[in-house]
Parts: sequence; structure tokens; C-alpha cells
Amino acid sequence: MREIEKALLEEVQRRFPLEERPYAELGERLGLEEEEVLGLLESLKEQGILRQISAIFHPQALGYRTTLVAAAVPPARVEEAARVINAYPGVSHNYLRDHRFNLWFTIAVPPQEELEERVSRLMSEARAENYLLLPIKRVFRISLVLTLSENEDESVVGPRGESIKKPPLDSRTISLVRITQEDLPRIPRPFDRWGEPLGMSGQEIIAWLKEGLKDGFIRRFAGLVRHVKAGFRGNVMVAWQVPADRLEEIGCSLAREKKITHCYERQTYPDWPYNLYTMIHARNEEEALDYVKELAARHKPQSFLPLRTLKEFKKVRLKLFWD
Repeated sequence: MREIEKALLEEVQRRFPLEERPYAELGERLGLEEEEVLGLLESLKEQGILRQISAIFHPQALGYRTTLVAAAVPPARVEEAARVINAYPGVSHNYLRDHRFNLWFTIAVPPQEELEERVSRLMSEARAENYLLLPIKRVFRISLVLTLSENEDESVVGPRGESIKKPPLDSRTISLVRITQEDLPRIPRPFDRWGEPLGMSGQEIIAWLKEGLKDGFIRRFAGLVRHVKAGFRGNVMVAWQVPADRLEEIGCSLAREKKITHCYERQTYPDWPYNLYTMIHARNEEEALDYVKELAARHKPQSFLPLRTLKEFKKVRLKLFWD
């Protein structure tokens, strides 16, 4: 990518302007005309580097329950099991990883469904031999920002649950969520376009987005970048077992690391003691695994488990209120 493309991607990831003419504002920041910004973004979209620009919601604030699931599936049945799991619209990510628990997927279920019941049914249909529910207990870091330049990273830490003001789950909120979770049109006044089917002005859409960001049920409004297309080919999830009395210390420390985009405390089990999970993105797998060893030497966990991605079965934006 050219430097101007990297700079533009940094801006749309970190500081997307919620204004009537956002692309003109991006142009002013970068010394470009509005048409140039639109052209560059369209090109990045066509290359598959830019996934979309949209609101990123806290599903729990909208009544959804979510979890990470680790499933043990016989290797001969992995493809079929993945198809079964992927068919459920609340599954947004599903990866084959190098472990006995070989299928790892994230799932969200709407308010009218029971999470445990839905997962149990999916695992039965997929004929999994075993599975673990690994819900988040605490967030240390959620950052979907990929640092493409040599600038210092700016951590984007997800707000704690108690700071979120939940919106009313009425037809207006649902309609606004449905439209603002889609890709923002690449036209001069995109929020006006979003408002048309709802009988709202672009300013009203912007005001609602700003309110959602202030209340916390919208995590961010930003561009999302595909890691591999942007050159980050070393993507490793690490499960760490750390002492309970050092969990806060190590979690906060890992959350400040530039190569780590996600850092969570998750549920443990007697035969699965890993309580801290990080997602690491590096330029290649060797760099990522060396970085894991460096972190382990620095923090001295009781044990750790690097989980390499062998195959991506599904990776999409979670669409809320699909029914």
C-alpha cells in the first residue's frame, strides 16, 4: 500500500468524522479532495483491504448473549461440522486451529433464545465429541485498529459493562441498528442516504450515533480492515493460565501491547485452566510465535497455549436483529 492509503486507513479506523460530509473532512485532514478520498476508499474496498465503515455495537447492550466456543470434532468431519455451525446467522467467526479442540467460533444469540441451548443443539448437529463455552468475564482490551504506519499505537479499550446505558429495544432502535451496521455508502453525503428509508435526516442519524457512542452501546464508528489483506499474515490466539492474584496485572500489561488487539478474561474449567486470552497480529507466523515466547518469558505464566489458525471457515460482521 502507498503511504497515503495507510494514512487514510488509520484515519477511518481511529477518527472517522461523524459529519454530514465525512469524506470531505477526511480529505482536509490528509490534504486530499473529497473525490480523491472516495476513490481511494473504493479502491481499498475492491482490493479487499477495507471491509466496511459502520457502527460497531455491544451486542450485550442490545439484549444478545455471546460466547466463544471451542469444539472437538473428528478431523474427517471438520468441513461438514463447520457448514452446520456456519449456517446459524449468529456465528460470525469460525476457525480451524491446531489443537484437540479444533473448531473455535464466536456466537451471539438474540434475547428470545437461550445461549446454552442453542450451542448444545449446534454441537449435536455438528456431532462434536466435546465442547467448551468460554464467555468473557472481563475485558482488558478490544481494539480493531491495525497500526499500519510507524506511529505509536493508541489503545482502544472496550468500556466495561457497567458503563453502558442500554437503549430501548423498540422498532426505531432496531431499524437504526440494522441500517448503521451496514457499510456506509461512499458518496458525499452518506448519512442522508441512510436516513432516507427511515424518514430521517442525515443529521438525525449522526445525532443518534453520537448518542450511542456516549451511552456506550455503540463501541465505535469506524472502518474495519481485513488483517491478512493488509499484510498481517501471522494471526495467533493465545490462551494463558495466569495466577488469579496476577490476572489484573498481566491482563493490563498485555492490553498495552501494540501487536495485541483483544485481551479477555474468560471462563475456566477444572480440565481447562486457561483464564486469559489474547489475539496477536504480526506480519508472519514466525514473528507472531516469537512474540508469544517473548511475552511468556516476560510475564512467566503458569502455562500458555498458542493456537494457530489453520483455516478460516467464516469471518463476517455480526449482523444484529437478523430476524
